[in-house]
Amino acid sequence: MIEKYEIKKINGEEQLILYFNFNYEFGLLGKMRNKSIKKTIKDYLIKNKINYKGSIISIIVGGVLIGNLVLNKPIVNNDYQYKPDIIEVDKLLYVPNIIETDIEDLKVLEEPNETSNTNNEQIENNSNLNVANKYTRSKSKSNFNNSNSNTANSNYNANTNTNINSSTNNSITENEVIKDEIIDNNIYVNLKRRSGEIQKIELEEYVIGVVSAEMPALFHEEALKCQAIIARTYALKYIESGKTLTDTESTQSYKDISELKSLWGSNFNTYYNKIKSTVNETKGIYLTYNGNYIEAVYHSTSNGRTENSNNVWNNYYPYLLSVESQYDNLNPSFLVSKEISYSEMSLKLGIEVNSDTNFEILELTEGNRVKTIKVNDNIYRGVDFRNMLGLRSADFTIEKLDTSVKITTKGYGHGVGLSQYGANGMAKNGFSYKDILKHYYTGVNINKK
Repeated sequence: MIEKYEIKKINGEEQLILYFNFNYEFGLLGKMRNKSIKKTIKDYLIKNKINYKGSIISIIVGGVLIGNLVLNKPIVNNDYQYKPDIIEVDKLLYVPNIIETDIEDLKVLEEPNETSNTNNEQIENNSNLNVANKYTRSKSKSNFNNSNSNTANSNYNANTNTNINSSTNNSITENEVIKDEIIDNNIYVNLKRRSGEIQKIELEEYVIGVVSAEMPALFHEEALKCQAIIARTYALKYIESGKTLTDTESTQSYKDISELKSLWGSNFNTYYNKIKSTVNETKGIYLTYNGNYIEAVYHSTSNGRTENSNNVWNNYYPYLLSVESQYDNLNPSFLVSKEISYSEMSLKLGIEVNSDTNFEILELTEGNRVKTIKVNDNIYRGVDFRNMLGLRSADFTIEKLDTSVKITTKGYGHGVGLSQYGANGMAKNGFSYKDILKHYYTGVNINKK
C-alpha cells in the first residue's frame, strides 16, 4: 500500500511522489499489474483529497524510483468527486535511466519508456526502451560516466554532450495534432521539451542533439557515428509507434544549441562541429532486424561481455545477445566500490540484514553478471538486487564488514546492446562504425533511407 505522499517542486514544476510499502504487489521481479496499481493510486488520491496541479506521478518502492505515471488533467477539485484519469503507460518497471536518479533530484519525466534504454527494464511490444545509460547525468548514481551513455556514475563531463539548434524549431501547442511529417524529403519530429512546449525539429538535427547529450564529444568519430545511427533508429521506431519524443531520459536526452553553448563554453564550436560532421556522414542510416527497426538499446560500460536481453527485461531479441566487449576496462570507473550500511540495506531490500546475514550468488548470466542471489532465505534476481540498492551494474561482489557491506561493481549500466566505452575502444583500434554495430547487434542490417 501507499505509505505517504509528497508534492515537490522539481525543475519548476510540481511533481507528486507516492511512497509504496515494499511488500506491495509490484513483486520483487518488478511485474507491475497496471490495473491494480492504477486503482490503488486513484483510491488513494481521492481518499486523501490531494490537490495536485501537475501531471507526473512518481512511484517509489523501498527508496527506489521504479517508474512514473501520467495524469491527463490536474487533480484540482474541491469536491473530489471526479475520478483522476491516469494515462496508460508502458510497463512501469525498473527503468535503468530512471531508477538511478536520486529522489531529491527527480526529473519530470514523460511516459517512462522502457529502458533505457531505454528508461525501463522491460522491453515489450515496441516498448520505448530508452537507451540505457546516459552520459548526461553527472551524478554518481546516474548510468553514465564522463564517457558514458545513459547515466554513468563516473563523473561524466556534461561538456562532452552536445545537442542541436533550436533556432529552426517550430513550436506548436500540445492540443494540435502531434504528427511527424515529411517536408522537402526531410523527416521532422515533434519533440516535447521539459517546459511542456512541443517543437518541430528536422530528424538529423534532432540526432545531433541526442548524440551530444548521450556520448562525450571527445570520443572517436567512429563511436560517435554508432551513437548517431542508434539515436536515429530509436527515433524512427518511436515515431513509427505514434508516440511523441521528449528531451529527457524518458525517450532520449536532447540538448539544443543554447544548452550546448552553456555546457561546452569555449569548446562549443569544436565539439559541435565534430558531432555534426559524424551525424552528416551517417545521414539516413538506421538498423533493422527482419525488416523492423531494432530496439536500439545501449549502455555506458560493459563488464567485458554484454548481456542477453532476456536476462534483464525477460524479453528475448535475437540481435541483443551476449558478446565480448574487451575495451570497457579503459573506463577509469570500470571498477567501483561502495559501502552500504546494514540498516540501509534492510530498508531497501525489505528484510532484516546484519553482520550474520549470508549472501550467496547462486547463478551467473551469459554476460557474467549475477542472475540470482540468495540473502538468507530470500532469493532475488541480480537485476532487481542491483536496482534496489542503486548499484552501477549487476556484476558485483559483496564483502561483509562490521556495520556495512562493501559492494564492488564492474562496468556501468544494464549491459545490453552497444557498450559506449567498448565502442570507443574498438574505434580507437581501427574498427569502423559498421564493424562496431555488427559486433554489438547480432545479425542486424544497416540500411539507408
